[in-house]
Amino acid sequence: MAKKRVIVIAVVLALAAVAGLLLHFAGKEYVYRFSEAQLQRKLGERLPLTRRFLAFFEVTLSQPRVHLREGADRVAMGIDVALGLGSVGPLGGSVDVSGGVRYDSGRGAFFLTDPVIERVAVQGIPEKYAGKAREALTMALAAYYAERPIYTLNATDARQAAGRLVLRKVGIENRELVVTLGL
Repeated sequence: MAKKRVIVIAVVLALAAVAGLLLHFAGKEYVYRFSEAQLQRKLGERLPLTRRFLAFFEVTLSQPRVHLREGADRVAMGIDVALGLGSVGPLGGSVDVSGGVRYDSGRGAFFLTDPVIERVAVQGIPEKYAGKAREALTMALAAYYAERPIYTLNATDARQAAGRLVLRKVGIENRELVVTLGL
């Protein structure tokens, strides 16, 4: 009987603690600002990166450049590419891409999503491979952005740990990516 009472009291206390935390964080928003330089540094970690796509395309990504456009909800970037086509290449150039922002609350990390290639400038791609090259580049960029967060919140910082909530809003203001999290 006493054992059941202790369990009931422990459960009630645990529920009260959870309710207290929810009340404390309810309605609060946490705003994070990331500069172009911060995002560029994070994306440049572990580059260059080389992978093979569509059996015969070898894609190397390097030197990311971040461009934040005022009022946009997508991050625009350029990245240098080297494209090997079996016996042809490597062909050098660059790709401009834009992507949305996704927040993974479990990891406390922000990722780029849905990359859209805005411009491809790779010299010497034979016309018969142009469509497949674009497809390989899209696959390479999607894989790169899916694996590498553009920023990860610091789990030891109380404010940032509390911010591991839900993504509410993404925007660009004054050349900074502005992300709002809350309950």
